[in-house]
Amino acid sequence: MTNLYEIAKANNIIVYEDYWGTTTAGAYHYQYRMKIIMLNTALSYFHKMIVLAHEIAHAFLHPYEEANFSLIGLKKDTKEIEANYFTCKLLDVIGFWDNDELCIYETELSKTDRGFIDTYRNYINVGI
Repeated sequence: MTNLYEIAKANNIIVYEDYWGTTTAGAYHYQYRMKIIMLNTALSYFHKMIVLAHEIAHAFLHPYEEANFSLIGLKKDTKEIEANYFTCKLLDVIGFWDNDELCIYETELSKTDRGFIDTYRNYINVGI
């Protein structure tokens, strides 16, 4: 399975998308025995996929805890480091980093998106 939305659905994780401005990229919530991921529609496709993978990581690793994704690197706690590492490995397994579209359109990505993606790529070879 290489589609993050399908991975979430197969694991009973609800993905809800809406516009939240520029402060919050995504969030993971556990309410009423439901796992819910919220994604900001203001994100580029590639940025959104990284945030979705990150929130899926929280759903697997820290299922009963809230997690808000603002900007990578702001939180240095163990749970965020674990989620970042899981995210990179998940994206690697589904072929995200090798996605031709990521390479073809990389020049069209914003400077923020390029920096965001490069930061995550650095996690691929880092252990916890």
